[in-house]
Amino acid sequence: MRRGVLCALFALAACTRGPTVVGWVEYPATVPLRAFPVVLVASGYEPESIALAQQLVRHLNAGEQEARRVSQDDLEPMRLRGEIPAASVVVLLELSFQEHTGTRFSTRPETVCGPAGCYQRNRTEAYDVPTLDARVRLTVFDGPSAQVLQRLSFDVTEEGRGYGRMRERALAGLSQRLVRLVEPRVEDVRVKLLDVEVPAVRAALEAIRGGDWREGRVRLERAVRSEAVRALEAPLRARVFYDLAQARRFDPVSRERDLERHFEAAEVPLRRAIRLDPDPRYDAALRELRRHREQLALHRAQQEAAEHNFRLGRAQPAPQAESADDLGPVPPPPPAYE
Repeated sequence: MRRGVLCALFALAACTRGPTVVGWVEYPATVPLRAFPVVLVASGYEPESIALAQQLVRHLNAGEQEARRVSQDDLEPMRLRGEIPAASVVVLLELSFQEHTGTRFSTRPETVCGPAGCYQRNRTEAYDVPTLDARVRLTVFDGPSAQVLQRLSFDVTEEGRGYGRMRERALAGLSQRLVRLVEPRVEDVRVKLLDVEVPAVRAALEAIRGGDWREGRVRLERAVRSEAVRALEAPLRARVFYDLAQARRFDPVSRERDLERHFEAAEVPLRRAIRLDPDPRYDAALRELRRHREQLALHRAQQEAAEHNFRLGRAQPAPQAESADDLGPVPPPPPAYE
C-alpha cells in the first residue's frame, strides 16, 4: 500500500516538473482615447472636477494628440458652428463625493472572573470611522455628432480623519485610475512548461528559461519531429506539443509577421496535445491562448483606428489616395467602446 502511494507521489512530481517562465500579454485600452487626434474634456465647475479634467488633458498632451479642457456650456454651440472636427471625441467627467460614517468592528481578548474562577473570552466592539466615497462617471461622445460611444464609472473609498485630506487622497487615486484606463498595457504572465527527459527538449526549455522564446521555439520545432520524441508514450508527447504551443504563442518574430497565422500555429500543437492526453491543463491553456488572441486583436484594431483617424484629422490622403475624401467614412468606434 505504502509503495503504491509513493509511486503515485513520484508520478505527480514528474507531471509537474518543468521550469516556470515569464511571457507577456498586451491588453487594449479600456477607454481608447489615443485613437483620436483631438480630445475635448469637459467637467463640472468644482475645483476637484476641474483638476481631474486638467490631469487627463496633461496626460493626453504628452503624446501626439491635441487635448484641451472646455466648458460644458460651450460644447453644443461649438458643435453647431462646426468647430468640433471629424475624428474627435468629447469626454465628460462627472465627479461626486459622498461623506458618511462607516461602522467597523474590532475584537480584543478580556479576562472575566466569577465564583468559578477566571477565563478568557473575545469581546467585539463597534466603532465609527469617517468615510468618503468618490466616484467618476465618464462618458465619451463622438465630437461632431454627439453620439454616445462609451459610458463607465469607477470609484475609490477613503477612511480616516478630516474629509478635506480624504478628498485629496481620493482625487489622486481617481486621477491614477483615469490615466491608466486610456493606455494599453503589457502584463507579465507566468507560464509553466513541462519537462521531458529528451536532451533536445531540455535544451529548448533552457533557452526559454533564459528569455529567448524564439530560440526555444526553433529547438522545439526540430525536437518534435525527432525519433526520440516520436518514440515517447502519448502523455509525454503531449507535454512536448504543449511546450511547443507555448513557444509559438510567445515567439515575438512570428507575431509581428502575421497575427492570425501566429495564433493559429500555436493552437495546432495544443489541440494535438489534447487528443493525446485529456489533461485539463491543456484545455485551460487553449482557452488562455484564445483570450490572448482576442486581446491582442483588439489592441491592433485600436492602433488601426488611430492611424485612420489621425490621417483624417490631418486632412492628408492615405497612401494611394488622391484626396482626403478617398479615405472613406470614419470607421466604427475603436474596439472596447460599447
